[in-house]
Amino acid sequence: MNLEVLDFLLNNESYIEDMASSSGLDSNASFGILKLLIANKGDISVLKGKQVYHYDNVIKPLLQNVQCEGPIGAIEDEEGNWVSSCVNGGIVDDESLYQSYLEDDFKCQICRYDTEKM
Repeated sequence: MNLEVLDFLLNNESYIEDMASSSGLDSNASFGILKLLIANKGDISVLKGKQVYHYDNVIKPLLQNVQCEGPIGAIEDEEGNWVSSCVNGGIVDDESLYQSYLEDDFKCQICRYDTEKM
């Protein structure tokens, strides 16, 4: 688990607050769970009962399967749906996730490289 991202989320409360609100959960409980995870170096086995539910619905979506915006952002497909322009699976890799949060620019390594070369 990326401890840098956990620490970032703890210090930039809006991500947790927004995710908790959209899940209908109390963000204060989610912050407590985030602190517990940081104190235990990201070991999710320390979570019990409702803590697991908060983790799965508030924290985990901010850590795993975070959508890559692609080198040119969203594009419209043949059916009129907006999709990522990422050609690398559409997910921000763990190595790029912290930088993505810092810059508020969610791109995988390949799309970040492609953007720099454009």
